[in-house]
Amino acid sequence: MTLRFEGEAVDAGSMDVRNLAPALIAVADAMREAHQILRVPGASPQVQVRATRPGSFIVDLLVAEPTLLQRAMELLNSQETTAGINLETLVVFVVGSVGLVRKLRNRKIARTEPITPGLIRITLEDGTVIETPPESFQLVLDAAYRASLRNMVEPLVGQNGVNALVASADGTSETVTGADVTAFEVPPAVEEQLTDAISEAVLRPVAVQFSEGLKWRFFDGESTFYVTIEDTRFAEAVEQGTERFAKNDMLRVRLRTRQTMGANGLRTERSIVEVLQHVAGAVQLDLFAQPTDSTGE
Repeated sequence: MTLRFEGEAVDAGSMDVRNLAPALIAVADAMREAHQILRVPGASPQVQVRATRPGSFIVDLLVAEPTLLQRAMELLNSQETTAGINLETLVVFVVGSVGLVRKLRNRKIARTEPITPGLIRITLEDGTVIETPPESFQLVLDAAYRASLRNMVEPLVGQNGVNALVASADGTSETVTGADVTAFEVPPAVEEQLTDAISEAVLRPVAVQFSEGLKWRFFDGESTFYVTIEDTRFAEAVEQGTERFAKNDMLRVRLRTRQTMGANGLRTERSIVEVLQHVAGAVQLDLFAQPTDSTGE
């Protein structure tokens, strides 16, 4: 895979390392993410700089196979050793994804449909039609991968004399200019709801917030967590001072727990839908004898 940076600042065949290094690290990150997303067998590939040539600053990248020892361990562990995608096709799909992001420009997709094996047609809401390998499209949908591509084009931002980046591999080439950088901004991730359940629970307040909208912190006997108070009757009583708390007081509540998966991973949100009972925290000592059986047995 080859990256070529163009512009006045690189025409002499040199480039500021502060611009180049983050871009190269982003390429390595993109390759690692692509390797995982497309389920290419074997250890994550290593991206190494192989050579440079005069003129516009050119970086040849060697996407290396895992070491012989790693491959031997995989065979001993009976892992897959063949697949439809290898490192050669992987870099082509990565280059194709760069062009796809530039063409999409974060516009909404109306539909996708297969055309032939290895090619799909993407129709955007404005009627624009784009054809691409499904693997490149799969990469573009991943938030972490998109963040790597955004970092890769960072040298084009600002007035630093770099105005174009050309990525090429195996006859496939894509050019990104400074005007295209906004297309590489990572759009909001789709948040998938995993669970949404309401259960009864007893919680002890640890930190009480009297400002509207702030979350309270509770202890459930094992861990502490923040909870939103959605019971307006209870919230008003607290604000008016008719609901008071003493040490170790507890609340029996209907607790709603929602789990979602987004760009930042798994997220859990809790809220109290209704406060059922305010339980006094005083602990009563066991000083009374247990009643005996009237038969004397």
